[in-house]
Amino acid sequence: MTIAERIRLYRQQKGFSQAELAEKSQVNNKSLSRYELGSSIPPADVLKNIADALGVSSDALLNDDTVTIKDKELLKKFEIIQEMSEQDKEIIIRFLDLTIRDYKAKKAYS
Repeated sequence: MTIAERIRLYRQQKGFSQAELAEKSQVNNKSLSRYELGSSIPPADVLKNIADALGVSSDALLNDDTVTIKDKELLKKFEIIQEMSEQDKEIIIRFLDLTIRDYKAKKAYS
């Protein structure tokens, strides 16, 4: 996935229009359009502004090893979970592990 595709994907996941992201990141709307089309690569300072506006690291826009969640409602829930205490996160992770285990077992025996 290219930088252009990652910018567009994160923007869409956040529910921002190009104009909204341009305003939040203090980037010219036409420049942002070129970045998303891949016809231009944002300089480092602009990339950081875009990343900050999207609530991700610059590395997330540069590297292709990030995990993307297409379900917007699920993404919102995970963003909230990231803010929770470690103890609360551990409880949620245990619950998810059990639920996933049960799902896989049911799928295997279906």
